[in-house]
This record gives sequence, structure tokens and C-alpha cells, in this order.
Amino acid sequence: MDHAATEAHKRLLDKIRTGLADTEQREALYSGTEGGTEATENAYAAISNKEALLNEARRTKQWSIEHLDTNVDTFVKAARAAGVGVHLAKGAETAVQTVLSIIQDGGAKLVVKSKSMTGEELDLRQHIEEAGIDVVETDLGERIVQLANQRPAHMIAPAIHMTVRQVTDLFSKHLGREVPPNPERITAIARETLRQNFLAADVGITGANFAIAESGAIILVTNEGNGRLVTSLPRITIAVFGSEKIVSSMKDALGLLQPLVLSGVGKRITSYVTISRGGSKLANTGLPQEQHYVILDNGRSVMRRDPDFQEALYCLRCGACNDICPTFRIFGGHVFGHVYTGPIAVPWTKYTSSLDDAGEFAPLCISCGLCQHTCPVSIDMPLMIARVKESYAENHGQLSVNRTLSNYESFVKFASTIAPISNFMLKQPLFRRILQKTLGLDARRSFPRFTRNTFKKWFQSHKSSGSRQVAYFVDTYADMCEPEIGKAVVGLLEVNGCRVSLPNQVGSGMPAFLYGDVKTTTKAARFNVRNLAEAVREGNEIISSEPTATYCLNDLYPRLLRSEEADAVAAHSHDLFEYLFALHNEGNLKMPKKAMEPAVYHSSCHTRSLYGKSSALEVLKLTGADISPVRYNTCCGIAGTFGFKRGLEGYDVSMAVGETLFDRIKGMNRKLVLTESSVCKMQIEHGTALKVVHPAVALWDLYNT
Repeated sequence: MDHAATEAHKRLLDKIRTGLADTEQREALYSGTEGGTEATENAYAAISNKEALLNEARRTKQWSIEHLDTNVDTFVKAARAAGVGVHLAKGAETAVQTVLSIIQDGGAKLVVKSKSMTGEELDLRQHIEEAGIDVVETDLGERIVQLANQRPAHMIAPAIHMTVRQVTDLFSKHLGREVPPNPERITAIARETLRQNFLAADVGITGANFAIAESGAIILVTNEGNGRLVTSLPRITIAVFGSEKIVSSMKDALGLLQPLVLSGVGKRITSYVTISRGGSKLANTGLPQEQHYVILDNGRSVMRRDPDFQEALYCLRCGACNDICPTFRIFGGHVFGHVYTGPIAVPWTKYTSSLDDAGEFAPLCISCGLCQHTCPVSIDMPLMIARVKESYAENHGQLSVNRTLSNYESFVKFASTIAPISNFMLKQPLFRRILQKTLGLDARRSFPRFTRNTFKKWFQSHKSSGSRQVAYFVDTYADMCEPEIGKAVVGLLEVNGCRVSLPNQVGSGMPAFLYGDVKTTTKAARFNVRNLAEAVREGNEIISSEPTATYCLNDLYPRLLRSEEADAVAAHSHDLFEYLFALHNEGNLKMPKKAMEPAVYHSSCHTRSLYGKSSALEVLKLTGADISPVRYNTCCGIAGTFGFKRGLEGYDVSMAVGETLFDRIKGMNRKLVLTESSVCKMQIEHGTALKVVHPAVALWDLYNT
């Protein structure tokens, strides 16, 4: 019996089972999240200053959090001077009681509420309803989930998981009349019913996207106009928001506004930006409006003091990490989330709720790195999530299959040493069923072939020469499973004037990181960085042909080690094709004269998270070949060793994530698929039965035919 299989883990597996079975919800989620990501990418592509804009946004948030105490004090004084009642709430209970007191003291019977994740954090609507006061959510998505008695499934699009049919049925039941299954009509009907609520409401409750310390004003960003009505018409308004929303100046807020809108809704500007301070002159009574701010801590000050998690406070609540996350696209926030949803929910749940709540759904993170890549302020969610997994395992134990796969390097070395016996055994159905029963490795998953004739053995007798010095970080697969990749890499580098060396190295350690075994990954990082730094000092550039390894060298190792050596290695580390394309730009790339057959190209998650685009595709096109990328590259789902785990723990989820990719590849009617990732290769072959080749091998073959 695996003692780490807690009740929480069983609950997660039950949710996964239910989510996988709900194909209607999965279709709605995938369509909504992919559409959101495409809109955001198109919006950023239309602006010329993206990098400067996002760098400035990150600097603004960093400065604001570092000076938060001063900002809070300044904000409170300015707001009170403007006639606002300001209330500081250390914990959730205090915040709720403060809001209830304001409502009850005002004799309110009806509250209208604008969408607010801080309100969700407090279960604010539920508490007000329990006090016998009617509450109406006025954001259409929030109104839908209120009627469905659910939490939001997404931070920006609360009802993203629901189909038009489901929403139609919900409104028909609520209104007691038939509502047509038409989004425009549903919206019009909701607007009609909400109008009366706005006019009759005693209290309006909002959150705040930003709060301005110098003026005591708050800013609301909405697309439906409900936020403006909630703040304008009732005789009492209450804004409930976290202290992290406070920035120093209007300039800072406006600098953050555009990244929020670009990343949140894929537009340059949202429909409504409302600035509020001191009460509206439009309140229903004609009297001065009573305005209150409730500023919530609820774990934020503790988060701020933790160097591994302080960055989580930079979050703009744009939801972009939700849209791009491969597993969120399948399950949504009711499975991948607690109150907050998606990747950013893991650190936020740890501090606003508990480590146990965060650790329960953290295994759905497959460490692809796309969340950090898409985040407008580049929050290091992958490392935070790994830290949560690490702490959770320390408290509850690690699943035995995770322990096995964290030490994958030992397994691969052993399988390579006894090949071809290992290859024969791994093909036997009975043996694979035994592995499933004993180690938790799914019997349906195909294993790679292992070889005794490793790349490192071959390289020992290989003589390399050239004027450019490069050191090759080969990683595990190209060493012990498919040495032809490593040989092709060496060939491509040498034909372009490089002298290749092979520093002492171990596997990247990424599988251990996936399961929160940060210590094992850090140990591998130290070993590799120590040896690769020496190669850099000797004048070498570091080349890798495995995207995950490149990601580790460039991104993960510097964050883990925080050392000058790690930074130096990162500065001199390159994906093979990034390096070759740079040679092309210098006019120094020697290309074959023959083009390869038409092919499909798939860019791995780690390539996308590191570079945003693929240099391999650019280099392959230089041959004149007809290479077509998969329409809007999607994750293959295998996530390194994750897809090797049995059933609901990995394999079933990996195949569900990869389903869209498989269908798109097969629909392109090409016989050859190219991808740099060894695990993407295994997954695509498994899901499509097509031939998958590393681009280095395909390109090197052209030189030799």
C-alpha cells in the first residue's frame, strides 16, 4: 500500500475521472482557453513595444511590493482625506465581519456585486446570503455560476466551462420561461433582469484592479459596464481588495493596465475603466454616497516575506496562465484550483488557505513552463509550484511512482547497461503489467529502445576539429536511447566549423523537479553547472539538442542555484538550432543542397516557454523544404515522465491533453513529423502511429544523401 495515497489524492483522482468523462465541458474549456491565448498573442503581435512594456510592468510590481508598507499607509491617509471609510483586515473573518457590519448598519436588503477574486477568497457572497441579505452577481459569467451554485472556473471567464445549452437551461429554470439558445439573447435577457437590481440595490460591492496610494482612488477594469453601475447607483459602496493591489501612482497603475487588458482579454483597452474615490454623485438617494474600502491581508504579508513566493504578489489577475496551461484546458478551475484557478492558484492557495489545499491539486502542474512565459510580469510559477509539491510531500509522503520516476536516470542507465535484454522485457505485456502493478507505470505506454552503444562511448573515440569551440550537453535520451541524434548534432556542428567537446555531465534532473523533488534537481544542476562553467571559461558555447535540457540550462538552473556560474552558463547556452540560425544570420551557415520530404513540425512546450518560437523551423525552411507547423501548437501531454504513470495518475490525462494535437497532425496528411523533444516524439508516435524524427537527424541526413 502506498501510504502517500491520502484521501486528498483520492479526491483529486475522482475529480480527474469525472473531468475526463465530461467531454462537453472539455470541449467548452479547450475552445475558450485556446481562443483566449490566440487573442492575447495576436494583440501583443500588433504592438511594437511589448518587451519594454512588460519589463516596466514587472519593475512596477516589484517596486510596489517592496514598498508595500509605505504604499498602504499613504493610500489609507489619502482615502480617508477624501471621505472614504478605510478598514484594514488582517484575516478573512475580520474582512467578512467588517463588510457585514457596514451592510447591516445601513439597513440594506439588496446587494449588487461586481466580479472580484478577493470576494471569492472570502466566500463573501455566501456569508452575506447567510445573514439573510439578497446578493446579485452582476457580471454575466459570475451570475451564471451563482445560478449554478458553483465557483468560477476561471479568473477572467467564470463560466468558461459551460456550454450555451447549459446556460440556456439555467436561465430558463431561473426565470420560469423558455430562453432561446442564443448568446446575444441570453445577454439581453440578463441585462433586462439586472437593470432592476441596479436601481433597487442598497449596497454595491466591488473589488479593485488597482489602488492608487497618492490619491486614495481605486481603478476597476470591466467589459460589461456592471462595475460602473455597482459603484455609481447604490447609496453605499464597498470595495474589498488585497493589499497587493496598491501601487504608488496613477502612472504606475496605467502602466500595468495595458498588460492586464492585453493578457486578460486580448485587446489594447477594455470597454470600461472606472476610477472611484470619495463616493459617486449619482447614487439613487441623491445624497452623498457612502464609500468604504476593506483592505485584506489574509496571508499576503507572510507571502511577501518568503523569497520563493513573494513574486506571486505581482499577479495582475489576467488569467493568461489559466488559458495556456495544458491540464487546465482539460479540467478547468474546479479541478485545477481551489478559489484561485490555474497555475497561479497553487502559491496563492498555500498562503490564503493552506498548504494542504494547494498540495491537493498541485500534481496537475506538469512543469511545462508556459505559465511563466505567458505571464505579463513573468512570475516564476514553475518553481513556486515545485516548492509546494516539495513541502506537501514532506508532510504527507511521496507517491512511490513519483519516487521511482524522480530517479529515472538510474533506471535508464540500468536499462542501457543490460540492453537488449531490457528492450525485450519491456515489450512483453506480462512484464509491463507487472511494472504497472509494482511501480505504477502504465502498461499501455511504449518505452524507448535502450542501447549499450551510447553516444558517450562513441564520442570517446571521435576526433573533432574546427575554429569555433562548443560543448555539447547531450542529456539522457540522445545518449542512451537514440545516439543517432547526438551524432547528427556533432555532424551539423562540425560541418559548420565547430570543434565539439563533451564535458562531464549527468541528466538534467527535470523529472525530479516535476514531482517536487527539488533537492535532486538542484544536485544535478550543481554538478552540470560546475562542469559546464569550466567549459565556458575555456571559450566554449554550450549546445543542447533536447528542449528540456536547454530550458534547464537557460532558465531553471539559474533560478535554483542563484549563482554567478549558473548565470554564466545560461548566458552561453543555446538550443542547437538557435545556434545554427545565428550562424545563418552571420552568413556562416553551410546548408545541404537537397530538401527533405514534406513534414509536420511540432514545437515542444519547453521550446515555446524559453524562446516563444522555434529556430528549428526557421533553419529547416532554409533548405526549401515544405515544413508546416501544427496549427497553434498544443501540448502533446506526456510531460516527461508524467505520461508514464498509470491511469488517472498520468497516462489518461496525458492522452486527453494530446488528443487535439494528434487530431491536427493526422489531419495534415503528412507521413513525417519533426520535433526536438524526445518525449514529444514518443507521445506523438503513440498517439498517431506516424514516424517522428528529431530535426537534427533529418537535416544531417540531407548532408549524407
